[in-house]
Amino acid sequence: MKRYFLITCHRGHCGYGHSTPITFAFEANNLIEAMDMGKKMPSVKHTRMIMFGKEISFEEYTEYRTVNAYERSYSMSAKKARKGR
Repeated sequence: MKRYFLITCHRGHCGYGHSTPITFAFEANNLIEAMDMGKKMPSVKHTRMIMFGKEISFEEYTEYRTVNAYERSYSMSAKKARKGR
């Protein structure tokens, strides 16, 4: 039986020693498998630990998949940068 998870990872390309969070939705058998999938995604800091993982419902999964994770992450980091100015 497949289950659905949200996995939050450290995203790189932000300068030396810096990262921003990025959250992916995965369909997997268990949390460990979903975390392994998250570590293999592009632009994720592969040597850093996963920040957060939780099981979600199918409705939350489909809602989360409607927007690309990279677009969502970029818009969040852009908002934070504007607030800091």
